[in-house]
Amino acid sequence: MQDPFVARAYELKSTLLTMEQEAGDEDLFSIGYMIPQLELVLEMAEYDPDNVETEDFDQTYQDWLEVAFDQDGMDQSDRHRTRQLWQQALSRTHNATEARDQ
Repeated sequence: MQDPFVARAYELKSTLLTMEQEAGDEDLFSIGYMIPQLELVLEMAEYDPDNVETEDFDQTYQDWLEVAFDQDGMDQSDRHRTRQLWQQALSRTHNATEARDQ
């Protein structure tokens, strides 16, 4: 059985890479910031693969981003835009997953 936490990370990475290709210059920083954070979350997260759901990755990643923002001293406008794009990535990934599963 595939680890849902890892699977979700790779689904979101695919979405973010697509978004990066489509992005205007104003969004490249935020999207480029989020992509490598996915791998860091996978490296650092402690969880039981037998007791995890895809949504657990979403929350873990969002929490991770908030800590990373503080550690990196990201300004409020960049934080806001990154959060917006994260929500967009979640929505696009959800829609793609639903379409695939039908």
